[in-house]
Amino acid sequence: MSKTHEQRIQDELVFQATQAAKKLADLQPTPEALITQYRDARNWRFNRVECLIRFLTQNKPASICDFGCGSGEMATRLGSMGYQVEGYDVSPELIEVARKRAELDGVADRVTFVVADGASDSLPKGKFDALLAMSVLHHLPLEEGLRTMNDLLVPGGRIAFMEPVAYSKVLQWMRDRTPIPKDVSPDERQLSWAEIQRIGEVFEIEEIRHYAITHRIFRYVPAFMEDWVSNLTLVLDQLLLLIPGMSHIAGTVVMLVRKR
Repeated sequence: MSKTHEQRIQDELVFQATQAAKKLADLQPTPEALITQYRDARNWRFNRVECLIRFLTQNKPASICDFGCGSGEMATRLGSMGYQVEGYDVSPELIEVARKRAELDGVADRVTFVVADGASDSLPKGKFDALLAMSVLHHLPLEEGLRTMNDLLVPGGRIAFMEPVAYSKVLQWMRDRTPIPKDVSPDERQLSWAEIQRIGEVFEIEEIRHYAITHRIFRYVPAFMEDWVSNLTLVLDQLLLLIPGMSHIAGTVVMLVRKR
């Protein structure tokens, strides 16, 4: 029997409480170099997070919702870049870490956080110019998540998505059987091509870019080779993605969409 949304939420809360304790223990001020990296986004063609931030900020939104903000890493970085941000997450423990992070980074005057279920219809309507959805939609029932995001935006507002994808059933079958453990929360999944198409039915897709073909091997390499292998595979992936059809075996999609 499949779980109800309420059951999934409870499992998520238990998991994220443990994650919050670890993040709180490791909490440090955000390095200025990281803020500069995201502000400049010079390597966005190879770095999926830089691409995500570039998509989100290129239209200079006055207000941003970090939807599924977790412990507030991206919200506080956006705040340090000068943006007004409100973060939503279902975990009270993660929200508490996020608030401490905002204070530590000196952005509590323009970055706030709210405990909220991302599939709820009780969130504010038409409040934000832009919404960051970084690896959050695949935690939610698709239709409820898309509805909530659409409602949060002003007319013409935009969403920058980054999601894990599995367009190839063969690759997904292989990934599920590798000996490397997945560091994921309960009921997490990768989005299918049909789900990406559904996003395009609800919103107008303005930009889309794929990442992570050979970069998947990064998790298998020894620590002393990580930097070299990571840089090599990031470049190799973008060369491969110039070949028609190669996006079908990508592991990550970054999208900019606009409210219809």
